[in-house]
Amino acid sequence: MQYDKEYEMLFFIANSELLLVKKNIHDNEIRKEILLFHLQQATEKFLKSLLSFKEIEFPKVHDIAKIVELCKDNGIELPECADELIDLNPFAVEFRYSIIIEEQIDVESYFEKVERLKSFVAKYMDIII
Repeated sequence: MQYDKEYEMLFFIANSELLLVKKNIHDNEIRKEILLFHLQQATEKFLKSLLSFKEIEFPKVHDIAKIVELCKDNGIELPECADELIDLNPFAVEFRYSIIIEEQIDVESYFEKVERLKSFVAKYMDIII
């Protein structure tokens, strides 16, 4: 698919990450770490799409906390769930190095939070989803 703007590309790639989780969230053969990695990626890209929409340069980092802070520093009032999604940060790096998280993490709760972020971003940028 061809995108006219960077923010559109970022939004729709993030949406694909989220769709992947939605389709696999109840599949017990898929490890939670994989789903959480994609939720982290979706969160990161939704936030970066906002920054791109506002024509704000952002670093090529995988740190949701830094991206949230950059949004706030530039006057973007994010929903509360954005701060809660910072907890997904470890899945951007540790997952790549095969560090397995043993604690019970509620993937569905994070999925719902990323869905809320997606709705906020779509409304902010006037994207029909």
